[in-house]
Amino acid sequence: MADRDLVHRCLRREPGAWEEFVATFREALAGAAGAALKRATGAAREEDVESAVQSALVALLDKDRAALRAWQGRASLATYLRVIATRVTLNSVRTELRRGSLRFRPLEDAGDPEAPPVEEPADIAGVRAAMDQLPARDRLMLKLFHLDGATYRQIASVLAIPLNAVSPMLSRAREKLRVLFPKSR
Repeated sequence: MADRDLVHRCLRREPGAWEEFVATFREALAGAAGAALKRATGAAREEDVESAVQSALVALLDKDRAALRAWQGRASLATYLRVIATRVTLNSVRTELRRGSLRFRPLEDAGDPEAPPVEEPADIAGVRAAMDQLPARDRLMLKLFHLDGATYRQIASVLAIPLNAVSPMLSRAREKLRVLFPKSR
């Protein structure tokens, strides 16, 4: 109930509410951003985590606090915010990858063009190779769900399939991946 009250106070723009919100949830946002950075790039420098936290906070305030208004209380507020921080962080990493300024190496080395790329662990390389062998639809479904954190509804929309078809199709895609890469269990 306290989280809901804090969100309502932030939405009404009560003095001090946003500062309280940030103080309460900064650690959860930083933890999620750091984990996403580490998973995606192999490193999570403090300044990169802080940048991701700031981006997540901006995303919460964007469009008249639309993301904050969207919280319905089905999950805890901290969980909801972790999902937002993870998505914002991964979107930022994807943008950097598309620009070519990040190539799967620790961010500490990103500014040094002479730094060698970090070798991927064999398991990650194996999963990537197995994913490449999957049909495009299965590959997209797995990426949307496991990497992007898309909901079943979002996946159904992207793939133009019925909502109730997502779960069985996702299960079949996972099973195909397990066959191609047995260590992924």
